[in-house]
Amino acid sequence: MEKFPWKECFKFLSGAFFVTAGASWYFAAIHLPIPFLGTVMTPMFLGIRGCMHFVFFLLTFYLGFLRKPKARADSDRLSSGA
Repeated sequence: MEKFPWKECFKFLSGAFFVTAGASWYFAAIHLPIPFLGTVMTPMFLGIRGCMHFVFFLLTFYLGFLRKPKARADSDRLSSGA
């Protein structure tokens, strides 16, 4: 069974969170409410959402681009047959 490529997944998510943070902050800055499923996302909500997505961007950017992979322990290598 192959290992899931988490690093690539975090790289994709970091880009997605960066874009949504920027878009949310832009709409909040120009005070534009966004209709969503019969309700409205207010500019205040969009500003908070932008902050949350920026924090998620920082986390996923670190996990996808900056963090070095952990070295596998010798016992793990022996049990996996490598």
